Amino acid sequence: MSADNVFLVSGIACLIAAVVGGGLKAFGIEVPALRSLMRQVVLGILGVILVVIGVIHPSGTTDTKIGRPEAGRPATSRPQTVPVPDRAKPTIAGGPITVKVNNYPRIVRAGGGTDISVLATARDGSAIPNARVVFSAGGGAFEETGTTQAMGSTNEKGVYRTKWRTYEAGAYTGNMSYRIGVQVTKEGFDRGRGEIEVPVRVN
Repeated sequence: MSADNVFLVSGIACLIAAVVGGGLKAFGIEVPALRSLMRQVVLGILGVILVVIGVIHPSGTTDTKIGRPEAGRPATSRPQTVPVPDRAKPTIAGGPITVKVNNYPRIVRAGGGTDISVLATARDGSAIPNARVVFSAGGGAFEETGTTQAMGSTNEKGVYRTKWRTYEAGAYTGNMSYRIGVQVTKEGFDRGRGEIEVPVRVN
C-alpha cells in the first residue's frame, strides 16, 4: 500500500471513530477510548486532514515534467546542416595569357624579312598549346597572307612562328620601323597581348 493510500485509509478510520464515538454516546454507551468529546473532535479533524492529503496526492501520480522531454521537441538536439552556397567562380579560370614576341634578325634591311616567334604561357609559367594568335602590322606583309594581317595557333610548346617582310627596297627613302601587335586567345583564359617594333634600314 502506498503512502497516499495510508493517509486516505487512516483519515477515514479517524472519521469513523469520531462518528461512532458520538453515536454510541447518544445511546448512553461510552467506549473508554472514545468517551472524551475533545478526543472525538480531534479524531474528526485529523481524519479530514488525512483524507484531504490522500485525495490531493492520489496514488500512482508522477510528475510528468521530470525525465520526460516536452511534447513536440526531440529528446536530443542535433545540429542543423546549413547549405553553403558555392563560391563565385572566376569568369576566366586560367587567368591572363602572357605573350612574349621576338624576331630574328632584329634589324631588317629594306626589301628583306624577319622571322617572328610568339610564346604564350599561363600565369604559372606553363605553355599554352592550341591558342589562337592574331598579328597586325603597321606595314609590310606576312608571307602566308600577303597582307598586314596573319593568324595561326600555338604548338604543344605554346609557340607560333611566322615570317614578315618589308616592302621592296625602292619604296624606302630612309630608315624607319614598324610596330607589329599580337593578340593571343584561348577559351578559359584572359586575352593576352604583345607588341614588337621592327627597325628597317635602307643601307
